[in-house]
Amino acid sequence: MSNAARKTIYEPEETKVSFRDRMARARPDVVERERLNARKSGIAMKLRALRDERNMTQEDVALAARMTQSSIARMEALTGSVPTIVSIERYVHACGGMIEISITADPEAA
Repeated sequence: MSNAARKTIYEPEETKVSFRDRMARARPDVVERERLNARKSGIAMKLRALRDERNMTQEDVALAARMTQSSIARMEALTGSVPTIVSIERYVHACGGMIEISITADPEAA
């Protein structure tokens, strides 16, 4: 194998670009969807943990929150749309929990 071929296969460490960086440049829509799914899954896991801690079923929460069981299931799903703050409040209140809101600057927006 020639030296030129080796250089294209084995690039110096400083010129390598991670897959995530290449994906961000090529498909910013996928990166944004991934970011939103991370936010959604974080909310969903906290809601489910609260419900489990209270030994409630989805139907129990739905009845107490005056929502449908399917809407509770969608809120607990790891993907999909992020629930509104009003829906989250109803869910949390139905489980006897409390919400703390933290507002910070997005470091990626700078």
